[in-house]
Amino acid sequence: MKNLIKLGALASLVIVSFAVARPAMAQDGAASDWTIQGNVTVVSDYMFRGISLSNQDPAVQPSLTVSHSSGFYGNVWGSSNDNFNNPGDGINKEVDYTLGWSRDVAKNVNLDLHAVRYTFPGYNPGFGIDYNEYFVKATFFKNYFAMFSYANDYANSGHSATYYQIGGSWGVGATGITVNAAAGYSDLNNVVHDSYYDYIVGLGRDFGPINLNLSFIDTSSFGANLGNPALADSRVVLTAAWNFNL
Repeated sequence: MKNLIKLGALASLVIVSFAVARPAMAQDGAASDWTIQGNVTVVSDYMFRGISLSNQDPAVQPSLTVSHSSGFYGNVWGSSNDNFNNPGDGINKEVDYTLGWSRDVAKNVNLDLHAVRYTFPGYNPGFGIDYNEYFVKATFFKNYFAMFSYANDYANSGHSATYYQIGGSWGVGATGITVNAAAGYSDLNNVVHDSYYDYIVGLGRDFGPINLNLSFIDTSSFGANLGNPALADSRVVLTAAWNFNL
């Protein structure tokens, strides 16, 4: 698949265009076709596939999503990022851009196809690791999912990588508490001749527009080729997310 170098700029343009156009659409009676949602999340540790990307520090993660009733959507998401432990790289933040399509394709089956452009603004010359990843995600009965992703040029390494994940969520009676669990496999053999598994089990509950989640996260088979093992140790992570509509 051809590298989508301009994916980030395109996603930004789409979101800004939708946001500006929305008032006019409302006057035309078509406002229900569009949804603009925001999210601000605070995490005790920014975890990505079982690895701390904030050097085990808290992070604030804002997000904005624009979606259309046809299923197409765009998203911009950001976070601090200090995983690389190289004072010369200049990397301390991350901004990701997503373009996708999500629709029900059969009874109790939702299909989500999307592409993500991972960017790390402020990197110094020679340390650029921006890259694209392409996802296929199927959700069954709204509670269970299976996902596959492919990065053709993982972290600007010139090599491909894949990721597989399955998971689900379950309500606990009338308590409002949700149990969620997932397991993933990162195949980085083409990049660093190694691979590993990650696991997450969590409890979440909504308090109005605020969602709180407490998760236990761990990895296995995390070898030295993959990075600092201390950043992939088991840990408990607290997440607080404020969701709102525009």
